[in-house]
Amino acid sequence: MLRILSEAVKAWSFDFPPYHLTDFEDSLGGAWYVSPTQHALELVILVPIFTGLTLYFGNRAWGKHTGAYKLLNSKHAVPEASVLERILLVLMVGSFGITCAHKAVTQTLLFLMQPCHASALLLIIVMMWPFKQYQLIPRLLLNIYYYTLWGAILALVFPDLRDHDMLGEVFNFFLEHSLILILPMYLISNPRYVTLPPSLDMALFSFFLYAFYHSPVLHLFSLWSGYNLNYSLVPPALGFLIQAGPSYRYIMYTAALLNMFWTRYLVMETYHTLVQRMRQQRKLKSC
Repeated sequence: MLRILSEAVKAWSFDFPPYHLTDFEDSLGGAWYVSPTQHALELVILVPIFTGLTLYFGNRAWGKHTGAYKLLNSKHAVPEASVLERILLVLMVGSFGITCAHKAVTQTLLFLMQPCHASALLLIIVMMWPFKQYQLIPRLLLNIYYYTLWGAILALVFPDLRDHDMLGEVFNFFLEHSLILILPMYLISNPRYVTLPPSLDMALFSFFLYAFYHSPVLHLFSLWSGYNLNYSLVPPALGFLIQAGPSYRYIMYTAALLNMFWTRYLVMETYHTLVQRMRQQRKLKSC
């Protein structure tokens, strides 16, 4: 049975070089660093788990019976966007547009599916969404992102600049990742947007949704196209992940789960609390 699954994955996939020819100087292409058998097992076992737990924790976190659902659908007066918010939106749109141009020229548009680029598009959608229509969608997307913005932090701490050779590409890399970190810090304390209190169910829902986006979505696109989307095929050029061999993916899943918690509970909640206290102090001083 395993052999049949392995052969099916290999027949459907791109013609990758073997494990021992993995090129860690190349951030775009993949290899059979993870065997076809392991890819098949992950798709057969992990995908149903990710799907089921995403639905389960989604219902627990913001199902119709929850206070979060009521808050996500609440109606209140929405103030006009500030000049600063409009400037940030223009910068985000401009940076994402430059990224699209770079990918189009290099014929790597599929890399727009990378989580950080998807995050940029998510924030653009949230900020441009007409508030009077289906308010739950942008509010939910933004509150999910509060758990997953650790990706922007790690990208800035460990920037993968291999194959960033075009004019302005490195600068735009740091601009885009800085914006997808700065924008949620601004939006979480903005009265135009609804912020859900952090919760275990929401953290787990965000993780399993993120994991589902990685596999099967990015996983299958990587196998089909030959591109190493979100390191689905080959680990980043970090020593400890390379030393982990084909098991590196499980380390990344575990790290992603833990990152959901410190990002939302420590970084975002601490910042949100500090901003609220500063506003309260200003009000008291003005009285």
